[in-house]
Amino acid sequence: MSHPADDIRVYGRPPVRSQTRGMATEQLTFAEELMLLAHRETDGKQLIPNNVLNISLTAAELAELAALGKVEVRGKDLAVVDKRPVGDAELDAVLARMVKVGKALPAARWLIMINPVRKHRHYLRRLSERGAFKADRSRVLGLIPVERYGYDDPALPRALRERLDKVIRGQKPDARTVTLLALAHRSGVLRRLFSTGKRVEQLVQDDWAGQAVKAYVDKTTTKADDSGDSVTILAAGGS
Repeated sequence: MSHPADDIRVYGRPPVRSQTRGMATEQLTFAEELMLLAHRETDGKQLIPNNVLNISLTAAELAELAALGKVEVRGKDLAVVDKRPVGDAELDAVLARMVKVGKALPAARWLIMINPVRKHRHYLRRLSERGAFKADRSRVLGLIPVERYGYDDPALPRALRERLDKVIRGQKPDARTVTLLALAHRSGVLRRLFSTGKRVEQLVQDDWAGQAVKAYVDKTTTKADDSGDSVTILAAGGS
């Protein structure tokens, strides 16, 4: 019997057989890719503040819905064009919210209206279930629940970083890579991983999802919250 994550059909694309421990980068959504990039490989430390990560994950979901033909850009606005669910809990929740609002709005406005508080926790658990992270649940002093996640498959984030590195060094990117690059760049993840320059800015300057994240970051004073969050990310093999 194959691992449940070994054969995954992703929104109309054929299933891709994983060459690692159960997943392949071809199977990941934008939000999952960003989540993997947003944690340091050596010790699993989250690279950007929770509020920026949550907003960026929502932008990634909007970009995924656009790639699937569920929403489209109309001038400065983003509008629903297909109300049918895609079979993904996170994406369908965003789509349902947009349908309920019932009108086109700028992408930056959608990021706030969709209310992505604690979204990163959903993706930690989701990626744990799919075999990318390894969850360890325990209680401090027998009372306070703590979740620790380590990379169960470090080949996945490494492959994503290599993919972006090739583009930064001059390789011609496909459309999905440009979107991922824009999300990573505007969220602040990219500069924690690579030295970036004019090429990155040129590649992502017209990406609407990245611009929506930039608008949020530019208007918000952010700082890392190292307290009050009971989720810790550990490197593979950590304890």
